[in-house]
Amino acid sequence: MHKYTPLSGKAGILLPALFSFLLLSACGKPLEKAYRLEDSLARMSSVASESGASVHALPFSYALALPGDTDFNTDNVKNAAAYLLVSDDGEAAPDAVAYANPYVRTYPASITKIMTALVCLDSGIDLNSSFTLTGSSAISEAGSSTAFLWPGETLRVRDLLYGMLLPSGNDAAVAVAEATSGSVAAFVGEMNRKALELGCTGTHFVNPHGLPDDAHFTTPYDIYLILSAAMKHEAFREIVGTREYTVNYKDRNGAAKSQHWENSNRYLNGEAETPAGLRILGGKTGTTKKAGYCLTQSAVRESTERRYIAVVMKADSKDRLYSDMTELLSKIP
Repeated sequence: MHKYTPLSGKAGILLPALFSFLLLSACGKPLEKAYRLEDSLARMSSVASESGASVHALPFSYALALPGDTDFNTDNVKNAAAYLLVSDDGEAAPDAVAYANPYVRTYPASITKIMTALVCLDSGIDLNSSFTLTGSSAISEAGSSTAFLWPGETLRVRDLLYGMLLPSGNDAAVAVAEATSGSVAAFVGEMNRKALELGCTGTHFVNPHGLPDDAHFTTPYDIYLILSAAMKHEAFREIVGTREYTVNYKDRNGAAKSQHWENSNRYLNGEAETPAGLRILGGKTGTTKKAGYCLTQSAVRESTERRYIAVVMKADSKDRLYSDMTELLSKIP
């Protein structure tokens, strides 16, 4: 494993773009394979200006650079375009167990919804408050995943999070955004501000659900940062670790209605076998034509209680996605 020592004091407060520049200078990686400094600077300046945020990122205690020009421990992970397996122990320095193309730009698809959940939970919104869906939740794009919610229906914010994270409802994602910030546009601004705070210099969002857009992208490394932050919320851990959930709410006419949602993660719904000695804590799937088949999740080695985050991006089939993820998880010491 590759082990990294956390930065401390003033050295721990760095501009992510400067960090990217140092990374590129050290490894000599072609720009299309890593961060482009000018893009990072422009994006960070824009987000900071719009949000009023400082361009200083949080300390890189959990966000230390991996060598961008070298793949590591890649045996038997054969299909995914990019992947990453890193320990996620909070105060402990992270161990990089395996990675390939950790900084390559990828489309996150519904993995986007981890950031949507994080922004919602960080806002302090009352999860038991009710929200009535607007017409914006009626997404007509072909192949859009849905929680089968309709404008005029009223649910608790907590239930909207379940509808967004288990069946991966894009309708629920829009509702979460509007319930949190009043509009999708305002919420997306918060998503990009949060990415800046976390040091995600290879990420930019344009919507809360992950439907395709050339300006909506991330990297495996940034996904690790986002999931690590989200897993600190008890409500998030509870939701993404749930196999199935029944929700009761009111339809547009005020009549009682219920739905049963199942987790789209095969490790949690019983369709895939978790490697021996590991427990899956939860995560998020994502699939579009441009993104391919994607999955990120948190897992724990039961004998040591040490936690890890695994990211697999752009597999060319669902079966190969889970095959690669199983191989990656099997590398956990």
